Order: sequence, then C-alpha cells, then structure tokens
Amino acid sequence: MIKVTFLKVLVFAGVIMTTYSCNNNKNRIPSVPDAHTAQISLDWHGTYSGNLPCADCERIETELTLNEDLSYELISTYFKGDDTFSDTLQGEFSWEGNNVKLEGITEDERSSLFKVEENQVRCLDMEGRVVEGELERNYILKKNGNPLVEDRRWRIVEIYGRPVEGTSDNYYLIFDSGEGRIAARVNCNILNYSYKIKNEYQVSFGQGLSTLMACPDNLEDEFKEVLEMADNLSTDGKYLSLNKARMAPLARFVLDEGEQQEE
Repeated sequence: MIKVTFLKVLVFAGVIMTTYSCNNNKNRIPSVPDAHTAQISLDWHGTYSGNLPCADCERIETELTLNEDLSYELISTYFKGDDTFSDTLQGEFSWEGNNVKLEGITEDERSSLFKVEENQVRCLDMEGRVVEGELERNYILKKNGNPLVEDRRWRIVEIYGRPVEGTSDNYYLIFDSGEGRIAARVNCNILNYSYKIKNEYQVSFGQGLSTLMACPDNLEDEFKEVLEMADNLSTDGKYLSLNKARMAPLARFVLDEGEQQEE
C-alpha cells in the first residue's frame, strides 16, 4: 500500500512539473529585434555632407559615406583664410543604438559618434551627446541627393532662355542615383556625366562621356556648357531648372508625361 501511494505521488509530481514547464514556456515572450532602431527602419546607407564648426578655422567641409558592409569614408576639408587642406579616413563602423561609431579615430582628436536620423546624421560631442542651442544645426550632415529629381525622366524645354522643341525621347535628362551619373540627350549624342547633389539643391557635374555623332546644331554644346556652369537646382517635383548662383535659369525641364501619369 505504501509503495503504491509513493508511486502515485511521483506521478502526480511529474504531471505538475510538466504542466508548469509547458505553461512557463507559453508565457515566455520571444526576443524580437527592435524594428524602430535607425539601422532597421531607415535607409541609412549613403553619403552625407555639410559644414561642421571648427575651433581654429572657418569651417570643416565634411563628407561622410556609410556603406552597407559597415565600412565608411570620412573626408574633411579645413578652410582657414585662403588656405585649405583635406584629410580622408577610411575604416569600419559599428552600431550603438541609433548611433554609429567610426573606428580608427584617435581618442580626443575628434568625435567618432554620429546619430543617424531621417535623411541626415548628427555629429555628437566628445561624450556622445547631442549638441543643443544656437549651434545645433551646424552639427548636421544632410544626405546627398534629392528624391524629387533623381531616377525620373526630365524633358528639356529651354536652354539659355530659348525654347527647345522636341519629345522626351530625344531631349531628356535623367539623374541615376544608383550610379551617381546623369544620362542626357539633346537630339544628338547620348551624354553620360557624373554628378553630386548636396543639401538637396547644390549640384555639380563631373567628367563626362559621349557618343560621337556629328550634331546638326549647337544645342548639345550649349547644354554641356550648362552642366559646367550649374551649381544649384530648383524643383517642385514637376518642373526643374539648373541654375548658376541666383542668375536666370541656365536650362529648364518638365517631368515626362509618362512619369506624371504614374503618379
């Protein structure tokens, strides 16, 4: 009788332990990555540009590129009177919450921490804190590019104030954000130039390539001059102009009708 009772106790205890274990597992909440961190929720990789304050110079023109493979390039150009000098750092970075830490920066030389935000990064102070007050905006680097302009077909409608007649098949400009190059045609050759858009509206065009057809007019040459001269752009998403400083627009464009219909 005693043996049977003892066995019943063991079985009962086993049932209790099993039930507790199952219930305990059901109540456990699985570990889920925080989907709200900048690393997961933002399109953070790319190049950011701006002018950071400088203790003993006028400004530090800064360009920070963050790559998907967690490598970076930091180009700093120091302006002091008529003198300028640059340095370039390359290496890897790591995530610390919503901040990135650039490896390879000498301690106490400059801050290695940047807070990643929507379409911008914020240079933090040496202790990793956000700089506040009147100088707060001076520590922000804006992401290069302009989504209103890039990866869309623009029809050329005016060069140097003179109307350009033609369709977007033969008179067009496309900013390819993935390649960092434009493709353009002014009823003649296909032009391919590097470009950079900083602070949304500052634009510069680099070296270009072209097919070698003989052109029936000088419109293409004038358009190439526009690319050499332009330093800013203006757009409302449907109209675009390339400008030099605050002068009259060098060239005007309208968004291709097919793109407008898709919107």
